[in-house]
Amino acid sequence: MNIISSTVPLVVLDDAGVFRRYRDVGALVGSGQRPESTRCVVDRDGQYFHLETDPAGNLRLSRPFGPIEFHSLRGQFVRDQHRHPELHRILRVYPDTMGAFLDSLFEELALEEPGDEQQWLVIAGGQTLRAPGLDAVDRRVVRAPEASVVVDPFGHRYRPRMVRRGGLARRLRGRPVYVEIAG
Repeated sequence: MNIISSTVPLVVLDDAGVFRRYRDVGALVGSGQRPESTRCVVDRDGQYFHLETDPAGNLRLSRPFGPIEFHSLRGQFVRDQHRHPELHRILRVYPDTMGAFLDSLFEELALEEPGDEQQWLVIAGGQTLRAPGLDAVDRRVVRAPEASVVVDPFGHRYRPRMVRRGGLARRLRGRPVYVEIAG
């Protein structure tokens, strides 16, 4: 039995330094993630767990080890964004407190999940259009005749940036990055 509720979203940091969000413990256990390839699991409150197997070989979460170290987590996420820009195209201004950073991390990873269809707004040419998910936002932004501002479902505003040349452009495959507008 896990101490954590089975309906709590979790973030896994794997041994390659990649962050992944899971909607709950069941999704994590069913994902094929293995203890030996997982550095840590973090819940929305910042509690730190390990993924382990029980004596029968079933995956489970360990007991909580206490709060994760904030600066280390934030630094690791920024490094992951730089190593995998194709996975992390939302570039926010990160808050200076653990709670606010965790909120931002869980939101951002949810928005970047394939198949996510939360409602965004795309503001271009005097029009405000709705777009269900980041893929739909990409299509609207790429076709917009002028500069756009996009607003995510959590109220963060971004300026889309197209990278047209170089290795980053190849990795992004024509998709924009979204740079948060501070303030």
